[in-house]
Amino acid sequence: MSAILEVEDLKVHFTVQKSGHKHIVKAVDGVSFFVERGETVGLVGESGCGKSTVGRAIVRFNKSNGGKIIFDGNDITTCDMKPYRSRMQMVFQDPYSSLDPRMSVNDIVGEPLDIQSPEMPRKERDVRVLEQMRLVGMNSEHLSRFPHEFSGGQRQRISIARAMVTKLDFLICDEPVSALDVSIQAQIINMLMDLQEKFGLAYLFIAHDLSVVRHISRRVVVMYLGHIMESNTAEDLYEHPLHPYTQALLSAIPVPDPRIGRTKQRVVLKGDVPSPINPPSGCVFRTRCPHASEVCAETMPQQEDIGGGHIVACHKFRALA
Repeated sequence: MSAILEVEDLKVHFTVQKSGHKHIVKAVDGVSFFVERGETVGLVGESGCGKSTVGRAIVRFNKSNGGKIIFDGNDITTCDMKPYRSRMQMVFQDPYSSLDPRMSVNDIVGEPLDIQSPEMPRKERDVRVLEQMRLVGMNSEHLSRFPHEFSGGQRQRISIARAMVTKLDFLICDEPVSALDVSIQAQIINMLMDLQEKFGLAYLFIAHDLSVVRHISRRVVVMYLGHIMESNTAEDLYEHPLHPYTQALLSAIPVPDPRIGRTKQRVVLKGDVPSPINPPSGCVFRTRCPHASEVCAETMPQQEDIGGGHIVACHKFRALA
């Protein structure tokens, strides 16, 4: 498979005011990864680590301060995005806030067609909208209703139908099920997997629920404070995590069997997540890392492939690369 998306050394910085002074927040600071056609890449990490900012920068909702975003072989870092909007879209965490409450479902789902293909006959446009609604498990009687008349799961289905109506290739899912009940989460996840199999879609699945990420993702990328700490296939990463941050995240996954849960070793990190306004020197994880050494305070470790596509950003593993 070839990559549908390549992110190279992406940087997204924000200027904030604090105590009368301007500070630069490096929300994303040198992130690199790729997504192959038809695969799902999970992007995980604690709240505030920069996951959503990466997703918003890829679709150019946030301006990048450096690096490259290459979509299907084309550098889209600074180009006009309109030709690419029909092929790449984003689904957000809260479907109610991303749907216009004054618009009917027919207008919401059809709006991308109105923008991308204004010459499309109305009849063809309505047929396309109904097709997408049926693909996400809804029908014609829902088209005349408004967002407030639906449940959270139904609203997320409408958001997915809107994203897919232009026959896209790549979808960014920004915590699409975190606001839903567990049973509804399973329905949405299974629907996304069915749509991927049917249309060959590629997903960047941003989430903090590591169990969900393992279920849907082929590869997983772990972020911390704007940097990538580790990435590998989902199966290998969950079975053999190497970076101490990844080990701590995975050890926090609840185990349904209490007998196994009592014997499971929990990795508890010391301290709190540093402020992104004043991050630690060198490795941003060193203030919480049990293996930190002098070199960790001096330089940020680079991502190193230690074999088989297993990438780790840690001085401890540089000798293995």
